[in-house]
Amino acid sequence: MNQDTNFVNGKLRRSLGVWDLFFLSITGMIGSGWLFAALDAADYVGPASIFTWLIAALFFFIIALTYAELSGMIPYSGSIVRFNQYSHGSMSNFLIGWAYLIGAVSTVTVEAISVVTYTSTYMPQFYNSSLGVLTPLGILVSIVLIAFFFFVQFIGVNVYGRINTIMTAWKLAIPIITIALIMSLSFNPRNFYVAHGFLPYGSSAIFAALIPSGVVYAFEGFRQGIEYAGEAKNPQRDVPISLIAAMLATIGIYVALEIAFIGSIKWGIIGISPGDWSALSKSSWASGPFYYATRYSGVAILSVFAVVILIDAFISPFASLGVYEGTSARSFYGMARLNVIPEFFGSIHPKFRTPWVGLIFTLILSTLFLAPFPSWYLIVGINASFTVYAYLSAGITNTVIRKNAPDINRPFKLPFASILSPVAFTVASMLVYWSGFSIVDFLILIVYAGLPLILLSKFREKINLTMMNSILISAVYWILIAVIGYFGYTGRLPFVYYWTMLSAVPSATFLYAYVRSRSVEIVSSVWVIVYNIILGIVSYYGSLGTDVIGYPYDYLIFAVLSIGIYYLAVRTGYNTEDLKNLVAFGPVAE
Repeated sequence: MNQDTNFVNGKLRRSLGVWDLFFLSITGMIGSGWLFAALDAADYVGPASIFTWLIAALFFFIIALTYAELSGMIPYSGSIVRFNQYSHGSMSNFLIGWAYLIGAVSTVTVEAISVVTYTSTYMPQFYNSSLGVLTPLGILVSIVLIAFFFFVQFIGVNVYGRINTIMTAWKLAIPIITIALIMSLSFNPRNFYVAHGFLPYGSSAIFAALIPSGVVYAFEGFRQGIEYAGEAKNPQRDVPISLIAAMLATIGIYVALEIAFIGSIKWGIIGISPGDWSALSKSSWASGPFYYATRYSGVAILSVFAVVILIDAFISPFASLGVYEGTSARSFYGMARLNVIPEFFGSIHPKFRTPWVGLIFTLILSTLFLAPFPSWYLIVGINASFTVYAYLSAGITNTVIRKNAPDINRPFKLPFASILSPVAFTVASMLVYWSGFSIVDFLILIVYAGLPLILLSKFREKINLTMMNSILISAVYWILIAVIGYFGYTGRLPFVYYWTMLSAVPSATFLYAYVRSRSVEIVSSVWVIVYNIILGIVSYYGSLGTDVIGYPYDYLIFAVLSIGIYYLAVRTGYNTEDLKNLVAFGPVAE
């Protein structure tokens, strides 16, 4: 029987329509991103940041199209952490899902920080502007916000779906009105070629800004409609439609916002030299870019509208906070239903029909993230890298399922799939690469650190491990990863030795599991290890690391290598039991 039918403790309530799913995706994308990312993108790139948004939009649209086909075939809640299970089995899917889970949980933290940071423009006790981080009081308020949506999500998605639709209608209106007012009343086109011109930091900055500026983070929310698919009335029809519509609407809004922000800058008021774009993130405008752009525009209507932006600065990330809190809980739920983490995480509340255990762990972990990363600008790049890493699986999973189940019902069929699927993998791979080595290093270390969790789950039975063996292996594994990570991060190990040792620990674990079981699931997961090894090497020696391989040659080399890894991953995919059951019985209601 399909693993998704093993849970008999309850089913999720199906109550969401196409508009609810559309608004869930919209509210996921138009949150704190529109409030901060326009300034940070301009800080990295200058006026050419418009191209950063357009490139990110193109990349995410391709990825979203790939997910649209998958979500129609496999319409389950928490499905992004499940898709790869149908093409590569549990081990590969766990590593992808683990990264996604970290990204989802930390997104809750990002949105809470955003609300409090904008609030600090009139309640300065929440934010330490000299350090650029929340104060202890600001952190406490962030925890209260997270706790509030824990209770909302706990009560039920049908309640939250209605609340979210109302809030998102507001969220759509305010950025659009902001664009119209700034462009008509306070727009200076000379800002696009002031001082060092349109491209002051070179073409490489357009790509290097994608992750750390928050541009990629802003588009990540497209996945929300997919995550709630199991609670949709007609998921196979409504999820693909809502996903594509939300992407198109958001692309137009974000590009227009960047243009409006660049044209709104008043250099004298900010107190920096005209064209000194890299000083924006250190200016007073960093805590509320569009608020200050309208308040100090010199136009009465805009000065009044600045108050509306402050209100929206609470509502936009506030609504997104609620969506992402539910997303994180459904990721726990989805992984539990695949038996790669303890079954307990998949528990559904008997009265409210919500994944209550996942919500509790989301509440705990998202508040813990506030301690090391109490700033939007500190956490957003790390968050984005984990989430984009999970998107690697979309293209390869789609291709493998098409090969092994060509006749399965596809409510949405990806056009030019033989081209767009490898492109989807490659663009996701490049987005991870553009995080820079410092983030890539942290990302892979955390991905590897999660590996013992699957060995401690029911999956251990597939590879012939007893609980005692799993505990022993996991303990040794975590000690080794911790020691290697410590010596690597403190610079006591040269990169060659550090990366070799870090890669050897999971590789040896994979080999041991394969020798014991001869499991095809182990072989099918090798592509993840190969990808991580190559990613780390090129990232370290590339232009965003030590610059031994300069721009654009490192980009070209890694893109070519990514295509090779895509075909390796496709080749190691197989006709899994889950896919066979999906073909035989169709999606099973949860």
